[in-house]
Amino acid sequence: MEPTIQPDAGGQASAAQVYFLTLATPGRQPWLERPRTRDVFLSVLRSWHMGREGRVLAAIVMPDHAHVLLEPGRSTGPLQLVARWKSAMRFGAGYAETFDESPRGHKLHPGQEPEDYAFYMFLHPYRAGLIQPNETWPGWWLPEPALFRFPLQLGPDGPVPPEWLVLPRERFIGLDHGE
Repeated sequence: MEPTIQPDAGGQASAAQVYFLTLATPGRQPWLERPRTRDVFLSVLRSWHMGREGRVLAAIVMPDHAHVLLEPGRSTGPLQLVARWKSAMRFGAGYAETFDESPRGHKLHPGQEPEDYAFYMFLHPYRAGLIQPNETWPGWWLPEPALFRFPLQLGPDGPVPPEWLVLPRERFIGLDHGE
C-alpha cells in the first residue's frame, strides 16, 4: 500500500488521510488499565499496522479510553476499522468488554498537524498525573518516531522536559475531543 501521509519540506508528517479517533469504554470504566487488556488492544493495532492495510501513526491506551492517530487504507474507513478492532479485542481478551458503540474523532483538516495530536497523546498520562516525568507510559506506541519532531527532544531514557508538563491547557484545546 502506498502511504498517503507524506513528509513535508522539513521531513515531518503532514495531514492527508489522517484520522484522530477516541474509543471510550462504556461508562468510562477503567478496564483498560489491566495490562492484559491494554496489551491485547495494542497487539490488535500492531497486527493491523503490520498487515499494511493502513498505518497507525500513534496510539495511547489510557485506563478508560484510547486515542489512535491513523491513516486508514484505501478500502476501509475508520468506522469499519474500529468494528474490526473491537471484534479482535473481544476475541483476544477472551471476554465481552469492548468500547462504546461509536468512536469519536475526525479526519484532520488542512492546518491540523498530526504532530500536535501525537504530542497531545504522548503527554496525556503525564498531564493527567498518572505517571511521573521520568516514567514511561506502558500504553504508548509510536511505530514511526521519525515522522514527528517531539521525540527528538526526549533523551534515550530521559525524563519528559519539565516545560512540557506546564504547557497551558489552551495548547491542547480541541485535540482532546478530536475537534
